[in-house]
Amino acid sequence: IQTMRERDHLISENVTLIVKLLGAPVHLMNSLSLPFFGVAENIAVLTLNPNFDLMRRKVFSEHYIETYTLAPMVLNLVFDSGTNDQITADSVAQIAETKMAHCNASHLGNIEEFSTYIITLALPNLRLPEDFWIPVESRLTLRELEVLSLVYQGLSSKKIAQSLNISHRTIELHRQNCAAKLGPITPLLLEGLFSTKAIETYHWGILHGRKTNTGKCASLTSASL
Repeated sequence: IQTMRERDHLISENVTLIVKLLGAPVHLMNSLSLPFFGVAENIAVLTLNPNFDLMRRKVFSEHYIETYTLAPMVLNLVFDSGTNDQITADSVAQIAETKMAHCNASHLGNIEEFSTYIITLALPNLRLPEDFWIPVESRLTLRELEVLSLVYQGLSSKKIAQSLNISHRTIELHRQNCAAKLGPITPLLLEGLFSTKAIETYHWGILHGRKTNTGKCASLTSASL
């Protein structure tokens, strides 16, 4: 039977969060000192690992331990600069295997606020005191993300080495390191890391909905005159 400390260690080593952020100002992302990697215009991705070391003496529920698997979880965040109100984690949408939510400057002000929001979105069943937080740390380096993005584009290790002007052996080491951190580098994992379809579609739907509602309001106003 595993001890709680051993189970804590198992969870800490295997929870990987893929976070895609659309539309956030660069200065806010820079303030977090995390390696955001650009995957499309105005969209950045990073991989995070919750640091449970601060929680070794906290008691996890059995529900938590049984529910969360080793598969990376994808969180898509759409930055909303038009709201001054605090955006909470209550309104989370699920699209396929990814979660969609909004964020604003209050979530990106410092690593504590960002970590708390990410953990709340990713692990909603984890109950903690209000004054306790779990920091999130980067899982992959920018170079590792760059290599995997080229793998996602269909390039071989030899082609990637030529593109980045480094040795083929170095590329292979990067790929091995990525697999050690994330597990097998499957097409599904690469899709989770670099596909922007879900977040772009969600954002388009929000904008389209706003335009439609604005048009309806204008029509109603004209009809009432």
